[in-house]
Amino acid sequence: MAADLIGLSVLSHPRYLKLVRGATEKITRIMKFSREDSRNIVLAVDEACSNIIRHSYKNDPTGKIEFIFEIRLDKLIIRIMDEGLKCDIEKMKSRDIDPVQPGGLGIYIMKKVMDSLEFDCASPRKNQVTMVKKLQPRP
Repeated sequence: MAADLIGLSVLSHPRYLKLVRGATEKITRIMKFSREDSRNIVLAVDEACSNIIRHSYKNDPTGKIEFIFEIRLDKLIIRIMDEGLKCDIEKMKSRDIDPVQPGGLGIYIMKKVMDSLEFDCASPRKNQVTMVKKLQPRP
C-alpha cells in the first residue's frame, strides 16, 4: 500500500509553531497513536522547528519551513526541511542532561522519543531532518 503524504509549509516565526503542533497532533490521532506517543511526536517536531528558527534562520521570521508527513500503516515518517544556514553535523550533538540547565536538549529529546532521527546537511540548498515513529499495536 502506498503512503499518504501530507505537506505543510510555514514561515519561520514562532507564532506558527502552534499551527504545526496542531497539525502534527491531528495526524498522530488519525493514525491512532497513543496519547503519550502523540504528545512525544508533537514535542519532537516542536523542538526541531525551534532549532531551525534559532540556529538555521537566526530568528529571521521570513524563512520557510516545509513538512512532509508520510503516513504508513506501521509508522509515521516526518521530514522537515529549511533553506537557512547549512547545518553542521559535527556541531549537532545533544549535551549531557546533567547538570540541569535550560536549553540544549532538543536533539536529546528528539532521539529519546522517536524511533529514528537523521539529519541531512549534504544538499547545497536544503537542510533536512527525518524522524520516524513506529505505530505500536494497541491491546
